[in-house]
Amino acid sequence: MFQTFYELLKNNALKYGDKTAILYDTFEVSYEKLFADAVKKALHLQRYKGKRIAIYGPASYRWIVNFFGIILAGKDVVLIDFFIPRSTRDKMLSNTNVDYVLCSTNQYILSNVKAITIDGAEKDDVTGLVYDENTEEGNIIIFTSTAKECDKGVILTSSNIMSALDKLSKTCLCNENDKVLSQVALSQIFGLLYSFIWPISVGACVCVGRGLRHIDSDTYYYNPTMLPANPSMIEYLKKIKAFNEELKCIIIGGAPCPLKVCEEIRENGIQIYTIYGEAQSTGCIAISNCEDGSYEVMGKDSVYIADNGEIMLKDGCVMAGFNNDDKETSAFIENGVLHTGDFGRFNDKGQLIIEKRDAGIITLPTGESICKKVVDNKLAAMNDVKDGCVCMHDNKLTAVMVKLNDNITPERIQKHIDKYNEENGYRWEIQKVVTINYPIDRLDNGQIDEKVFA
Repeated sequence: MFQTFYELLKNNALKYGDKTAILYDTFEVSYEKLFADAVKKALHLQRYKGKRIAIYGPASYRWIVNFFGIILAGKDVVLIDFFIPRSTRDKMLSNTNVDYVLCSTNQYILSNVKAITIDGAEKDDVTGLVYDENTEEGNIIIFTSTAKECDKGVILTSSNIMSALDKLSKTCLCNENDKVLSQVALSQIFGLLYSFIWPISVGACVCVGRGLRHIDSDTYYYNPTMLPANPSMIEYLKKIKAFNEELKCIIIGGAPCPLKVCEEIRENGIQIYTIYGEAQSTGCIAISNCEDGSYEVMGKDSVYIADNGEIMLKDGCVMAGFNNDDKETSAFIENGVLHTGDFGRFNDKGQLIIEKRDAGIITLPTGESICKKVVDNKLAAMNDVKDGCVCMHDNKLTAVMVKLNDNITPERIQKHIDKYNEENGYRWEIQKVVTINYPIDRLDNGQIDEKVFA
């Protein structure tokens, strides 16, 4: 088991040398060069006093080098979705006390939080400088939603990631002979761990997706053997028959995947696994390839069921805590044990059965998570409505709106929703609106009565 990212990168540079670590279109980078470039970036960033650096931009080799370089420099890396609205991004930067940013629009030249480049930051010659192998590595800050808040910063340490890698290594699903297609957002824990860090740790070749325009052709372009993906991506690729002949294994995570989808993929002779684990658990609690949806816990004795049925995690994958929120951290972690907010049981084979997910969180098929309470409050506060509620229906994020009076038309309410979508961006886009003239019947589990969709 590796202890640090530096140890991982150095070991693989020595072990795999000129073997391809990263493939981006026709651009290939060896494990040896990846290590050298990461150390060079770390030495450059150590010239600056700030502790936290945010990174946002499409996945690329430069993104990868910056990610490793920030951590090796002893600074915290804050991962921001490149496609979110600027107002949301600015709030994330402020809440996490970011000192600098590295973004694709500035060619990844160190900039301040307003994306104005730092004088002289483009000069990255580090000739004569020597990296201190004892440097304490920085943390990773990644965003998720809780039952109380959207875009909550989760702090993960190098030790958290190494613990996850140790658990994943025992699955034997990925090895140095694999080509892993990385199309999932690296700002999400599932994409970061399963399509990037894990493959790199075992000497595989990471094929960086060429963007949304090529999502339907990258499988045939790269011919990967392994594909980590969220449920939305898998359903689309299945629909257009984009699974290449060499593809032997699909890892689905970020959100629950319908069992029917998994069954249809298995019929094509492809191994398929689903992952259970959120950002607070470093995305690594349990894995399933069972037709009944039961999970094998990753890590001996790492999971137990509390007296009230809640699933609890007690291993090295438990997050360091929430950013700048000791009170909420204490509510989630007691004596090193993580409250997942989900409920379940073990069957007679010792497999984990998830019976109820946290009702306060809506997880979309894209892997995005939403705090239901926050969105409900925004909907209820809109003009022309008495109340509002968000839910998933027919695999679509749906708003149920109680109109103020009978003179309010569905078209008028739709305009309010359109404005909401514009302000919040694609990731939380409400795709369907149901307008009613009676109170919303909320069930005990946080869901709403299906009669509103009749």
